[in-house]
Amino acid sequence: MIKQKKLAITGGPSGGKTTLIETLKKEFGQKISIVPEAASILYSGGFPRKKSFQGKKHVQRAIYFSQKELESLIQLEYPESMVICDRGSLDSVAYWPAEESDFYQNLQTSKDIELQRYEWVLHLDTATFQDYDTSNPIRTETYEEAMTLNEKIKMAWNGHEQRLIIKSDDDFLMKMTKAIQAIKYILNGKSFKEIERILS
Repeated sequence: MIKQKKLAITGGPSGGKTTLIETLKKEFGQKISIVPEAASILYSGGFPRKKSFQGKKHVQRAIYFSQKELESLIQLEYPESMVICDRGSLDSVAYWPAEESDFYQNLQTSKDIELQRYEWVLHLDTATFQDYDTSNPIRTETYEEAMTLNEKIKMAWNGHEQRLIIKSDDDFLMKMTKAIQAIKYILNGKSFKEIERILS
């Protein structure tokens, strides 16, 4: 039995994740199945977005467990397609109000366990200042805060052996083109080293 591929699309706010995922749906159809972003589901459904120390912990716990269940459901329902996650479990580390070790202890997990949940990780850097999108009602970060979160998320995924990082140096269209190419190469079975070399 061929192992089902699972990829997390991550990155800072306004990195292009939503645009990329909508494009991937049209480009690859039934070859992929999308796990929606847990945070967006919770917040748009009325889950309180608390700013206190304990409030932030409860929010991230809710996101973490919702993420896990959403991933399990999509994997079960669509076993033949590659699962693409709108964010991954380790993104919550960047929003956790205490030390990273406290996150793993609180959630009764470890970094190794979380890294192994995803065969691939695609990180989209936060957009340049000129392209930073403030139209998303769920997004509350300033550009400076977004850049800080981008780096925190990047650090949270350090150690993943198949992480591709798409920078925002190029224009947005080129950035999306590179990301789509990366997904295409993964679907076609190219190795991490091959993809990294082609995209560099």
